[in-house]
Amino acid sequence: MKFNKLYTLLFVALVSAGTSCTKLDTDVYSAYSEQTFPKTPEQFVAVTGPVYTSARGYFGDYFDLQTAGSDEVIIPTRGGDWFDGGKWRDMHFHTWSPNHEVVRNAWDWGFNAIGTCNRVLSVLEKSEESDQKTQTLAEIKAMRAWYYFLMMDTFGNIPLVTVFGADTSLPSTAPRAEVFNFIVSELEENLDKLSEDKSQATYGRPTKWFAHALLAKVYLNAQVYTGTPNWNKVVENTNAVINSGKYSLENDFLAQFKPDNGASNPEPIFSIPFDPSRATGNSLFMKVLHYASRETFELTVNPWNGWSAQPAYFDLFDDNDNRKQQWLYGQQYNSTGQPLVYNGINIVFNPNGYNLLPGSEFDIGGADDGGRLAGARCVKYYPDKNQVSNNAGNDVIVFRLADVLLMKAEAILQGATNGTAVEALAAANEVRKRAFPVNPEKYFTLGTLTLDAIYKERGLEFTFEVTRRTDMIRFGKWEEAMLFKPANPSETYKRLFPIPARARTNNPSLSQNDGYN
Repeated sequence: MKFNKLYTLLFVALVSAGTSCTKLDTDVYSAYSEQTFPKTPEQFVAVTGPVYTSARGYFGDYFDLQTAGSDEVIIPTRGGDWFDGGKWRDMHFHTWSPNHEVVRNAWDWGFNAIGTCNRVLSVLEKSEESDQKTQTLAEIKAMRAWYYFLMMDTFGNIPLVTVFGADTSLPSTAPRAEVFNFIVSELEENLDKLSEDKSQATYGRPTKWFAHALLAKVYLNAQVYTGTPNWNKVVENTNAVINSGKYSLENDFLAQFKPDNGASNPEPIFSIPFDPSRATGNSLFMKVLHYASRETFELTVNPWNGWSAQPAYFDLFDDNDNRKQQWLYGQQYNSTGQPLVYNGINIVFNPNGYNLLPGSEFDIGGADDGGRLAGARCVKYYPDKNQVSNNAGNDVIVFRLADVLLMKAEAILQGATNGTAVEALAAANEVRKRAFPVNPEKYFTLGTLTLDAIYKERGLEFTFEVTRRTDMIRFGKWEEAMLFKPANPSETYKRLFPIPARARTNNPSLSQNDGYN
């Protein structure tokens, strides 16, 4: 039972209403007026629930937007599979447009979530004063700050709306630096109002340590967002999390991603709860696994056989690195240990087997022993044999201690004056030693711990954790060549995605990002 009280009560409300989450959102809001403000814990849960259910979209359209154009994955056309109107090809080649489906869907998700936060706050702010109200307001503002961070990171200059009402129907575009300042001020003003607890009761909700981790992430990219770095603030906020004593690295790297992960895991700072029946939307296993992998993981569905690692990214992983266990490659087996066979073809995943069909720029063919077996498959989020249809129960980690440690190390190497090289080395090696527990020769030294080493380490540590695009941009790697894709050094404007055409049609006050007009 991974769900805390908030999510359990929300599920009960769903069942009682006998309707969908979308319909419930409307019912919840309409149920509270000036005469019936929330007072009990259960009522606060009912009002705030949609803010948290919205978060599940982070692992859907937003994950696709952040991940599909990075060097950690390729989603090639495999014969008749995965063409999907060319949207994955466009993501890979960075040829998206304001009409692109993934761009549009991610925008809609993020701003719907922000609107939900504003609407919930409009109800809560009128309720009677109480300790619960104070903390709940801080939690929803922290969630709104996170949603704004996600939208700012991907789209840059975005509308900044903090109230709910008719007057905000056509907001104009705010500069990225203004949004940055809003996120920072919201988090810093609410830090002391958030719970310091790490327990089942706070699982899936923003705590003080969530706010510090998010602040560290925002400041880590301050130079990208505002033109002015602030490395000392990264160290200050990472130290707050580290010195809290609330978190420790998971001994088994992959344990924190398993289907039974949850509040008992020592490393995650903020996770989004998923459940195959009650909190759906985690379908990553369907994207990465081959059809025949259902026999390996005892699934009841045939996966879609699409997302796989680019060879250069897969080659980053040393054979002695424990993190390489997240990849499926080579001969595959069924759940009883027998070689896996599908349609008479022995299933052997070839990490380097990307061979274009003649005349194609992205189609590697659909033969089972060719295109359909190309690429290593990431099972960091281990496939859930108790999945229901396309939905798994692995909770999705947003922030964890390893990220905090590597952010601290990077900030010091970048020039933070409130940390030392020895501290940076200790932080980076804490992560490194888990990956190489019996290979001390792999540990960093003061001479080998460079920014390039940090960049590589982040790639090894955070596959499919929605960090790679942001890291590539911060390190100046976003325009480099990838498998099939030539370098595009003149297209730095594509470090931002375009404001979707539909959003600008609905709101002409929105200005398009430079380069997309």
